[in-house]
Amino acid sequence: MDDNGFVFTLDAVLALVIVFIALAAVASINETPLSSQIRLSHNAQDILETMSAYKKWSEEPSVLQNIANILSTHNNDQSGIKEAGQVAGIYLNQTLNSTKYNLTEAQLNITIAANADMEEAGDVAVGVKSCDGYIFRLCVWD
Repeated sequence: MDDNGFVFTLDAVLALVIVFIALAAVASINETPLSSQIRLSHNAQDILETMSAYKKWSEEPSVLQNIANILSTHNNDQSGIKEAGQVAGIYLNQTLNSTKYNLTEAQLNITIAANADMEEAGDVAVGVKSCDGYIFRLCVWD
């Protein structure tokens, strides 16, 4: 009986087993930092979008419009920034839970609300939304 065919078949099967093990090892590598960054990026923009649409009552302005109105009414002074920061902080603390954030007005380069220092941040995701002549930038990170 000739065993050459059996040996060649066994050799090919063993080679395929090694290839499948290598493929399984490569496929199981976890790439959570990229997916986490994408999630944060979507989260930052989504939060700004909901801030521009969310109204407690139908007659009231949205959260973002309210912040813009407060800044405009106070001519962008410190009292207006503080009041706008309180409005933004309440909404962002309820919405973002443990995620760190920094909400700024881009043209005036003022921080409206923040719950952490951005200098300590590693990867920062950014969302931008314009409302009533103000450009709001929300930075979020873990």
